[in-house]
Amino acid sequence: MNDNTVSTFELGDALATRFGNTLTGVFVPGSKIALSAYRHVKWNSRDVPSETAGQDPVLIYLAQETTLFDEPVLRSLLAESNITFATLQELGQKAPRAEYLRISHTYRSVVRASLERLEHAKKSPEVQMDGERQQRISETVIVFYAAECLWHLFEILYMQQSQLIVPQLLNWARFYAPQIEDRATDFLLMAEEASENDDYWNVLKSLVMVGALDVTRAILRQNRKASQPAFKAVELILASMPVCKEGFPLKKFNSQWEHWHVDAERKIQANAFQSEPELEQILQLVTGSNEHWDAGIKESNEWYEFLPGYLLYTKPTCKPFELKIAAANWLNRWTLLRPCSQLNNMARMISQLMEHDLRLFIYDTQRINDTNWLTTHMIDLIYHSGELKGYFEQNNIDLPALRHSMIYEYGSYLMSTRSLWQLGIDYLDCCKQEGKAAMELLLPRISLRSDRHALKIMSVARKRGLIDVEQEICKVLSRQSFDDERYGNALEWGIRSKDVLLVTGIADFILKNYSRTGNMLCPDVIVHIKSSMFISPRLVFLFKYFEFYELYRNRDFLAAVELLVNLLNSKITPDYFWPSLLIDTVPLLESKDPKIFSNETVAILHHLETELVPIIERNTDKLGNQKNAETVFKDYRAENIDEILNILRLACARNLARSLVIENTSPES
Repeated sequence: MNDNTVSTFELGDALATRFGNTLTGVFVPGSKIALSAYRHVKWNSRDVPSETAGQDPVLIYLAQETTLFDEPVLRSLLAESNITFATLQELGQKAPRAEYLRISHTYRSVVRASLERLEHAKKSPEVQMDGERQQRISETVIVFYAAECLWHLFEILYMQQSQLIVPQLLNWARFYAPQIEDRATDFLLMAEEASENDDYWNVLKSLVMVGALDVTRAILRQNRKASQPAFKAVELILASMPVCKEGFPLKKFNSQWEHWHVDAERKIQANAFQSEPELEQILQLVTGSNEHWDAGIKESNEWYEFLPGYLLYTKPTCKPFELKIAAANWLNRWTLLRPCSQLNNMARMISQLMEHDLRLFIYDTQRINDTNWLTTHMIDLIYHSGELKGYFEQNNIDLPALRHSMIYEYGSYLMSTRSLWQLGIDYLDCCKQEGKAAMELLLPRISLRSDRHALKIMSVARKRGLIDVEQEICKVLSRQSFDDERYGNALEWGIRSKDVLLVTGIADFILKNYSRTGNMLCPDVIVHIKSSMFISPRLVFLFKYFEFYELYRNRDFLAAVELLVNLLNSKITPDYFWPSLLIDTVPLLESKDPKIFSNETVAILHHLETELVPIIERNTDKLGNQKNAETVFKDYRAENIDEILNILRLACARNLARSLVIENTSPES
């Protein structure tokens, strides 16, 4: 949790090195910075190309902050805390206090389970061989160990609302500083031989200072001298120490405790343990002797390590509001006795909690490298439980706005992370309009791994009324499918996107491909377009031409002719498709059994002269010669423009003659 070191880096490529590794950066979507080499131009230098301009490529580097949640083991923590968060939103602000306490326990259980998984992963052969990942896991353990410790202390002081906090503080301190009890366990296993160990009495004193009297007594009972009067007397004093329990009358307890305390001091002053000075030192600690506690403080690792034990022997009924003064005095005492020691972030935040400086505590929690996981969930719990509403009002802190800001930032972080975006949705849903706007920006930026993945994102957008997001994703999928030559998919996604230009472009590609090859792409998709064709005029033309194409293949010539003539008259035929459309009339015009009547034939001839010929002339004027003019003819059936024009004119003339004869010949009576 030390944030005093700042990382430095350089690009190191040839271009950057030449100019002293100066660089420039631009923020890009996805919480990234695009970095590239940069030659700094001052006020007294000219901004002109350097002598080596163009010799080296300009390399662009994408830099992105690494977070603890890049570790796969922590994904379960995010998922489980997300479930707990959603449960809390359902509870609202009017649930019983026990429900909020249960939520707090759940959050801590999630962190504890993740820490166990991290410790297990750290010992795996795979991680042991990867030094970088091993270091990352170690840092993650430190951060979330601190998070659980701080949350536990916050729960004791602000969530449980118990007037007896000393027993809970004892459990808290012993849980997060288990080294002493681990050593005591070794002594218990050693039985009588433990008393011969050089650390025997130091460990016993430490056990007393952390309030572990039961363990202390158990070890003393195994001592070789346990049957001697001095040991029995100490055992009796420790066993008879009053312990205040919830619901026990405080006046009665204070009377019993004072009597016990005075009796213990009287025995010490009577030199009852002069023969066993180590036992006397233990009793001096139990009775709160400042001299002996000062000696113990000098040996402590953290300032808060022995505070709960000291309160047990000097102020066992300490109230939460009294802890503020007791903690401040103890910290000052620890600082004076250890002037060279510096408080780390965690120790400072523990002090803030005990001294009820929540404003500064919340500020410091945001500096923990957990992407605000701790702050977000703790503030949300405070908001719903209402336990500290008065504190925030007195300090002019807008708790709803603070909660909204934290949830918004945390949800945005999750949304911008490829594999965590679904979790971010639940958080941004709590931010109303701002959350909806964030989703509208972030959802289209998610990398699409498959159509199924895209459909999941679109479903999320549709449920929240984000129509533009759904259409944007359809555009992306359409372009991806087109690049992968899956033209049917591209057309379907394009239609769903309702993007006129995109759909028109795909329809143009299909029509041009047909003109060049005679192969109609994705017929199974085109046949089912139906009412969706009205998105784009080009799509209407494609669908109707495909209908003609199918009718012609099925030899339904009369219906095909009617549809073909309608297409000619529709004014939606693209210029590049006029050759193909008119060439389609040739077999019908040359049929021995006329399929096209005189009026339709005249219409075809009219379109030939007024549509196709001007296109050819414009193309000729633009490109300059007849050879290049052939570029307008992309139909696979056409090789020479003049020949095709002549064939079309001749076919129209022949069919017109035949149709006029047939139309003007009266049937025999």
